Amino acid sequence: MVDLSPLGEDEPLLKDFKKAFINPHIIEKEGDKVLMDEGCLSIPGLREDVLRYNAIRIKYFDTSWQEHDEVYTGFTARVLQHEYDHLDGIMFVDYCSPLKKRLLKGKLSDISKGNVTTSYRIKVPRS
Repeated sequence: MVDLSPLGEDEPLLKDFKKAFINPHIIEKEGDKVLMDEGCLSIPGLREDVLRYNAIRIKYFDTSWQEHDEVYTGFTARVLQHEYDHLDGIMFVDYCSPLKKRLLKGKLSDISKGNVTTSYRIKVPRS
C-alpha cells in the first residue's frame, strides 16, 4: 500500500493518492534522473541523496484484481521506485558510494540495535 495523502497539503495532486500495488512490475524508466534527498521509516533519522528516474511505467493489480498499466512522474514516480526497491531487498543507502557507506556504518549499526529516537514505534530484532 502506498499512501501519499498526508502530503496533500503541499502537493494537492497527492491529496487522495492511496493505492495498493499487487505484483507490480516497473516496465519502463524514462526521463532524466533526478537527485533528491531520501529517507525511509526503516532507517530512521538517516537521509541521503539518491538518483532516480523522473518517470516510470508500472503494471500492477489492484485489490479487485484489475490489471493496470500506468505512468507516474515526479515525486510519485520516486516514491514508487523507492517502495519497489524494497521488494528486491534494496534500501536507499544501497545507492550510496562505498565511501559513504563506510561513513554511515556506525549510524546503521546503532539503528539496527534500536539506539535511535523515532516518533513511531519500532521493533528491534533480538541478538
